[in-house]
Parts: sequence; structure tokens; C-alpha cells
Amino acid sequence: MTSRALVIGPAEYAGESGVRAYTEIGVSAVQYGEVLAGNPMWGGDRCRVLGPDEVMTAGDVMAALEEEAGRTGPDDIFMVVYIGHGAYWNDVPGAEVHFSVGSSYKDKPWTWLSSWYLYRAMRLCRAGLKVLIADCCYSNMLPHLGNGIRSLPGVLDDAGQGTCVLTALKDDNVRAWPHGCERLPGRLAHCTPFSGHLLNVLGNGTTDHRPELTLGLLRDAVEEEMSLCPIQHDRPRMLLNDARESRALFTNRMDPAKRAPRPDVPAGTGEWVTALLQGNDCDLRELLKDPRRTGDVVARLRASSRDGAASIARRIDKEASERFTEPGDFARYWNKAERAPRP
Repeated sequence: MTSRALVIGPAEYAGESGVRAYTEIGVSAVQYGEVLAGNPMWGGDRCRVLGPDEVMTAGDVMAALEEEAGRTGPDDIFMVVYIGHGAYWNDVPGAEVHFSVGSSYKDKPWTWLSSWYLYRAMRLCRAGLKVLIADCCYSNMLPHLGNGIRSLPGVLDDAGQGTCVLTALKDDNVRAWPHGCERLPGRLAHCTPFSGHLLNVLGNGTTDHRPELTLGLLRDAVEEEMSLCPIQHDRPRMLLNDARESRALFTNRMDPAKRAPRPDVPAGTGEWVTALLQGNDCDLRELLKDPRRTGDVVARLRASSRDGAASIARRIDKEASERFTEPGDFARYWNKAERAPRP
């Protein structure tokens, strides 16, 4: 596995640029590198934090991004973390969120990195899962990274290549608070609030029984931690496109002795569907013991409009086809599963 992470954090700008420098941006970038280096699913050799000379221009950033993306394959994850300034101009062609680089000027859009180019390069990447973590103003205006109604045009993903966008902002407030959160420990208190709290979750883990932090679990844990902080913070947002909430992204660093016990096996069809959609760590071997119930679950997932439901249904259908080779079992499964139309 050659999963790669690229951290982009331009913290220095020309004095006459009109773009304000925040030490929190640079501290956040360094902390992402240190936390990922200590996470067993990643490690220092898989995480590259760009230095000041590597984030000076859009070309510099894109060259590094393409280089790291090119090292991944279909079984890998490619994750890009951006901490910096975000801008949005309505009076330029194809108005999209723009990311600052070291040579950006406040009122000169051509000196910024358009998210269109970053998205395009990520979609071209061969990795099976592409993740963007965006900590900047206007991040709530970023669309799906993959193809969809609000996606950017240009490149079609191969079937099954999931994407995820996790942003610092969720609601209509387009300004992300840049100053650190004093409630966080150590160096994390000098990060931006969103990155600081996210990194705190990665460093400490959660009490969930699962050994990995899945996409859904990470989103819920960060949102809960920020909502419980005495300091009022912006709410984060996650957009998924053909990516399962149950997809593992980081190791859960919580001491196993302090985690909650693994829940019981879901009792009925409804419980199975709910658990799977919530990304719970369900043992599909238990479900596959009953062809009829497996078919019921697949049918309900196919009929669901929830993000990720169709991909979960396809995964179970594939395993069911391999498991139910005896004609009677296959017929019992097929009779139930075919009640809902295939996507």
C-alpha cells in the first residue's frame, strides 16, 4: 500500500500583497505532518508537508500534487490537506473557490490556485479513495470532489473510485476563524480551530469500538468535539461521492481498554440497514448466514437515497454472489434482492 498525503499550508505572503499572514497556518501544517507521521495507517514516509519555497506559486503546488498523486494505485488513498486563505470571485469565468499560495495578491485572482485545477488533478489520480481536507474561508462553497450535480467538469472518475471533501465551514458564514483555540492542548492551541480539533481527534482517538477512524466516524467526532468546546466554533461539513462512510482513513489511537465494547449483531433487516448506513463495524459473515435477510437488506439499500447506500448494496451483492452458490440459497437471496431496481 502506497497511500500518500500532501499538506499545503502557505503562511507567508509579500508585505504589499494585502493577504494577511497567520502563524496558525504554518503551525497547523507542521502538526498535520507530525500527527500523520505517528499514525500507523500513514507514517512519515507517506506524508509530505510542503515548505515555504514549495507553496510560492500555483505551479509549485500543482507540481508537488501531481508528483504525489502519481505514486498511488487503485488500492490506495490520496489525501490533500489545505490550510490557508480561501477566496471566491463571481466575476471570473467558472467562478470557483480559490486557494492562496505564497505569491497571491488580495485582488488578483490569477495569482491564486483555482480549486478547479486541484480537483482535476485529484480526479485523475488512480487512488481508490481521494480525500480533500480544506481549512479556509469559503470552504463551504466547495462542491463534491467526484462527479455529481455540483461537481466540476472535465474528468470522469472510474466506477468505484470514491471521493470525500471535509471542510471547516458548513453554514452560510464564509469566513473561517483563523486564531487558535486556547482549550486545545500544547501546540494544537496554536493551530486554526478546525485543524486543531481535527488533529486532537486523530491524536487521541475516540471511544468507539472500531480500531480505525472511518470517514463517518471522523466527521462525527470532529463535529461533536467542536460543538462541546466552550468556545463557539464554526461547524464542519463532509461531502461524499461514491465513498462509504465506513471506509477507514486513520488508526483509532484510543487505548483499546477505554473503548466501548463491540455492539451486538443487528437483530433484523431494519437494524442491519441502519447500522450499515451509519458505517458501523458490522460482521457481514453474520448477515450472509441468511440468504433471505441478505436479499432484504440489499433491496432496502438499493431503494435508499442515502449517500453510500448504493455502493454498500453492490459490495454485499458481490459477496452474496460468491457465498450463495447452492441453487436454493441463491434463489432465496435473488427473490428478495430483486424487489428493488438496480441502480
